[in-house]
Amino acid sequence: MTGGEVIRPTGGSGRRGRLRVFIGAAPGVGKTYTMLREARRLREEGTDVVIGWVETHGRPATEKLLEGLEVIPPRVLKVGQATFEEPDLDAIVARRPEVCVIDELAHTNPPGAMHEKRYEDVMYLLDRGISVMTAFNIQHLESVRDEVQQQLGIRVREVVPEWFLREADEVTVIDVTPETLRQRLRDGEIYPPEKVDAALQNFFRVDRLAWLRQMSLRAVADDVDERLEHSYERRAIPGPVGAKEVVLVCVSHPDRAATLIERGRRMAMRMKGDLHVVYAAETDEDRMTERARAEVDELRRLAEFHGAEWVLEPKRDRPVGEVILRVARRVNATQVVLGQPRKGASPRRLMAWHHPVQYLLKHLQYVDLRVVGWRPLSPAAREQRNWASERVVRERKLPGKLTLYIGAAPGVGKTYRMLQDAHDWKVRGIDVVIGLIETHGRPETEAQIGDLERIPKRRIEYGGKVYEEPDLAAILARRPQVVLMDELAHTNAPGSMFKKRYQDILYLLEHGVDVVSAVNVQHLESLKDRVEHITGATIRERVPDWFVKLASEVKLIDVSPETLVERLLEGKIYPPEKVEQALSNFFQLAHLAALREIALREVADVVDGRLAPPPPADPERILVCVNYRPHSEALIRRGWRIADRLQAKLYVLVVQTEFPLSSQSERDFAAVRDLAEQFGAEFLLRPALHKSVGQVIVETAESESVSQIVMGQPLNRGLGARFAHRPITYVLNRAEFVDLHIVAYAGRWSQPSA
Repeated sequence: MTGGEVIRPTGGSGRRGRLRVFIGAAPGVGKTYTMLREARRLREEGTDVVIGWVETHGRPATEKLLEGLEVIPPRVLKVGQATFEEPDLDAIVARRPEVCVIDELAHTNPPGAMHEKRYEDVMYLLDRGISVMTAFNIQHLESVRDEVQQQLGIRVREVVPEWFLREADEVTVIDVTPETLRQRLRDGEIYPPEKVDAALQNFFRVDRLAWLRQMSLRAVADDVDERLEHSYERRAIPGPVGAKEVVLVCVSHPDRAATLIERGRRMAMRMKGDLHVVYAAETDEDRMTERARAEVDELRRLAEFHGAEWVLEPKRDRPVGEVILRVARRVNATQVVLGQPRKGASPRRLMAWHHPVQYLLKHLQYVDLRVVGWRPLSPAAREQRNWASERVVRERKLPGKLTLYIGAAPGVGKTYRMLQDAHDWKVRGIDVVIGLIETHGRPETEAQIGDLERIPKRRIEYGGKVYEEPDLAAILARRPQVVLMDELAHTNAPGSMFKKRYQDILYLLEHGVDVVSAVNVQHLESLKDRVEHITGATIRERVPDWFVKLASEVKLIDVSPETLVERLLEGKIYPPEKVEQALSNFFQLAHLAALREIALREVADVVDGRLAPPPPADPERILVCVNYRPHSEALIRRGWRIADRLQAKLYVLVVQTEFPLSSQSERDFAAVRDLAEQFGAEFLLRPALHKSVGQVIVETAESESVSQIVMGQPLNRGLGARFAHRPITYVLNRAEFVDLHIVAYAGRWSQPSA
């Protein structure tokens, strides 16, 4: 099999089986265990399921799950003096089950087998109408193998081709933290005792497991992204979803292109995104002069050297801005990068509607615009990588340990998994209790509580109603090692000790109690605007991002959108009267897929941040410019996520133009200031008495040694748009020492003609 071609045998039933693939970071994450649990569930629901091949590696918990499942006896092959057992494909096809479990996907079959590779066995069954569940570890994926060998020095002999993953109907990552995996290893749940020490010192080192873990999360995220982009349901979300960043760098002359492409490369690297380079040519390449073609070849070589996808787009009498806009839509760009106009460019020219910056400001939707300054970055800034910002967290020395379970949506099984793990901890002698668990009336979750000790909840009467909240005093009096505190984003009833559930948890951590909690990704403060854009739902309850960074372990509970919808229809998430409404709104497949991709990338970023080197002594400085209107909150969230990528110091600047502030403006101003402080930003208030807003911004940026200014896309797109653009134009013309990042308006507006 060559060139990624999928060779299908003939003579099948005509109906292809469904393929489900489970991916893990390492042996012991629970891929086979998960498949067998799913096989048992399917059998209980009446599905005809068999085991075609499973390797238990002598693990008792896995072997126990095989009890009662039908196993197709393996085929025995003799090669010389050696004997091998392999799946008996003929027997499986003769038996014709609905679903067959085939483990160890990357395995190479012995001579005499029907196929060379195990994944070819799987394709053979699929083409005969038999659905298959299978699994492999991320290091065996063809596109990851070389990087594994280069980064970790681990030789990988057996691979699964990339095309096979694209054949899958569902791909799920089994996410386990390095700490949990190493504990399983020590407990004898992965290898026999004589192999444990060597494994801990080699493959099962924390840094290697963390690196493999983030690669598995990103691989599945990329798969989700690709499926979403090619799905019919994708049309429900306007503009790029933005879960995966795509950087489009616009170049014109080779002398300035190198700087722009290098800056774009660093942006894409920090965000783990894709990079494209576009050149707006005067004519088609085959009609260019020799000199023009030589210039284009030089630009193309620069782009390819930096790993970018090259795009040459003839202008054909269109403004350059329109050319860029069309390409940005085609490649699903989330950020467009341009060079700052040459120093001394006339303000009149910068304000012209056909100038690329002005054109894009008027027509670009859902996409940020980054204008790169021409003054070189300092050596410290050039050397920065994708550090996770923990500046707010670093000063908190908490005696308690926080573990978080994160999911993409209600019903993924966060609470269920917490309770499962709690029983495991109890068996190991850990004193674990329930402070608060919300089962939402789900029988499986309620049954999972079992004999776990519950701390009675505190009853609060307010407004004629009775509310139940965790009893913090009772928990501290009991002093367990671990307490389960569900519903992290919950707002407490009036009369509680604290306003928010995360503040309850922080209180327990400060008093030395380990806490386990759960949250859905849409409740992270910095993701509010993105999630609302994707789903159209208002996210009222939120958790500050710094709190998530307190967690010593973050575990993703990954479930495909199809499985979630199936659970919803079966009444396992909401009561029957709420199902139709959920399917029409939040639980649309496109929404669930986008949220799943965001969750995968968020957890991968957490892992990646912990692998990064220490932050620089003199961090980059980012200035977010807002007014005191509510939409400024979205700008601060975006600015924080940019700063978080760079381990940068964050400033939030308000230029006051209203004297005195109205009562409404004062309320809006307070909300903006509170959000800035929640993100650990330094809040700056500067009056514009005898200066323009743009002048105040530039002077503040100079005085604070800022390297990047973040501003919002002007909302005024009508006749007054040029006036609205003036602060941006002033910065473009006067601040060559900074990059200007213009954040796209997060609302939904009608598409302007381009």
